[in-house]
Amino acid sequence: MLAAKDISGLLANVPKEAWVALSKDEERLVAYAAELQEAIRKAKEAGENDPIVIRVPETEGSSLFL
Repeated sequence: MLAAKDISGLLANVPKEAWVALSKDEERLVAYAAELQEAIRKAKEAGENDPIVIRVPETEGSSLFL
């Protein structure tokens, strides 16, 4: 079983409900955008061809763990 990883620090300045592309190792925020395809496009432009993509929750009480 894999341990959960708290990525809330990476998302501290990302707008709510944005799509986020993380590096494959989950260590870097590569890109974010309002639209999924735009976040993926930006990640690929930044050299991350296989990003992990998630959406930031709308509510502040939500926690994000991978």
